[in-house]
Amino acid sequence: MQFNLITPNMELWRIENTFENIPHAHDDFYQITIPVTGTCRLTQERRVYAISGGHALIQHPGEEHHFSLGPDGGVYIVQVRKQLLAEGGSEQEPELDSRPLFNPEDIKKRMKAWTSELLLRDGPDPLAVEETEGRVLAYIQCVVGKKDSRVSGGLNEQHADRAIVSGMTDVLEFIHAHYTERLTMERLAALVYQSKFHFIRSFTQTVGVTPYQYILRLRIEQAKEQLARTRASVTEISYSLGFSSPSQLYRSFAKATGVTPEQYRKGAAPR
Repeated sequence: MQFNLITPNMELWRIENTFENIPHAHDDFYQITIPVTGTCRLTQERRVYAISGGHALIQHPGEEHHFSLGPDGGVYIVQVRKQLLAEGGSEQEPELDSRPLFNPEDIKKRMKAWTSELLLRDGPDPLAVEETEGRVLAYIQCVVGKKDSRVSGGLNEQHADRAIVSGMTDVLEFIHAHYTERLTMERLAALVYQSKFHFIRSFTQTVGVTPYQYILRLRIEQAKEQLARTRASVTEISYSLGFSSPSQLYRSFAKATGVTPEQYRKGAAPR
């Protein structure tokens, strides 16, 4: 069995049971091959490894590799665009543990959550996709990054953190002025001179919710206002507030309020 999800910066794979592929390489991606059941026989740069129980291997861009599974075998594969694993988006080769250890049950739960977020029936919001990518990247960096590279940067980092907190005021003002538009993480991150994935982490730590969650709250509150005070259709409201589709508004509204937009309008209508 094979299952694959592709986003602009990543690929997530689940492969189970008897499987074998041919030698190949990925020019622009790091690959993390994580065995969760049985044994994976992986050949990398002409060296053969038998990996199991969460003991993963990293395939660097350009490294030739292939692997096989028996009938009881299963692996998760995370492929990440090489620029994302470089610290601060630099072109330097990131320091990575050559044999990172993943908790098989933990990675199973995380992969299920990530794929659920990306498999929304009518397609998730681009901001939500970027946030899911950010969660995948943060987890992968935590597990595969060299321990020394995770040590705090001391006073310089503390000064940078204060600047980030101060800059979030400008970000929030910008969001309130433009939340009905199709915003991108790059546009928001540029306000505080960060990469988009660093920005997602900084915003969440500072504000308490992710950028997408914050924007979604503003859109839902404005949807309530329009449902209560105007005769605009749900479709008109959804596009006027920057939702990717009416069904995205339906889904988000029902999750936030417990009722559909039509039910809310009936309840909010003056008697």
